[in-house]
Amino acid sequence: MLGKLLKHEWKSIWKIPTILLGALMGLAVLAGFGFASPVWDSSLDGLGVLAVLTWMLFYLAVLGVSLGIMLYLAVRFYRSMFTDEGYLTHTLPATSRQLLLSKVLIMAAWIFLSMVGVFASILIVGGMAFFFLLRQELSWNEFGELLSYVWQMIHSNVGIQFTSFLAGIFFMLAAGIVYGTMIIAGSISIGQMVHKHKVLGSIGAYFAINTVVQIVSMVIVMPMMFYNMYNGTENVFAILAPTYWIMGALECALAVGLYFLSEYLIRKQLNLD
Repeated sequence: MLGKLLKHEWKSIWKIPTILLGALMGLAVLAGFGFASPVWDSSLDGLGVLAVLTWMLFYLAVLGVSLGIMLYLAVRFYRSMFTDEGYLTHTLPATSRQLLLSKVLIMAAWIFLSMVGVFASILIVGGMAFFFLLRQELSWNEFGELLSYVWQMIHSNVGIQFTSFLAGIFFMLAAGIVYGTMIIAGSISIGQMVHKHKVLGSIGAYFAINTVVQIVSMVIVMPMMFYNMYNGTENVFAILAPTYWIMGALECALAVGLYFLSEYLIRKQLNLD
């Protein structure tokens, strides 16, 4: 039954996020080709303003698409679980766990895809800007030497500390996907208990959970960073890597707690009024 629920949930969700990410990719390519325009070769005084506007528009597009997908997933979860549509959802021959899992797994998949899409769009714009603008100033040989120099700098920093740093970033990103999914589901599950103000309750729960997480993370992470710096740790990777692992572990623990809380509330405290 879980497989059927996942298939149905994917079919119900995929169109809007796909359109948003497709639009972002198209805008990224257009913004990248903007740096190949002959206007960049001129000496117009407005070029600085033009460059800033180009990056600002793309930055706003990235924020808009990321926020748009998150809001769409949240609204979809709320409507399918705790509104009139929820009556149909909860009459399906499935357990509360299967219903919740089908929702959060698809949400997590789309949060991951949105992160990949945003990262890819940034690489497209940054790579095209780097290529077009530097090619105007450098010959092919100089351009190749610059890339070789950058690669040597990266390669020289590869070591245990740098590897731990990168692994910590990836772990925190993976934990962030799970946590980002469950804070949406958990906040809405908590908010539905506020009978006449479910939406406001969900928003309040979201900000309350995030505030607590920020406070706890600062209490844990900041002393560790100061301790490492006080003890003479000069490598920035050695200072930051432990904080990423701790933040990831904290987000994983919170995500697990929010999952079981959401499952309990849906099974025992469901409110469809």
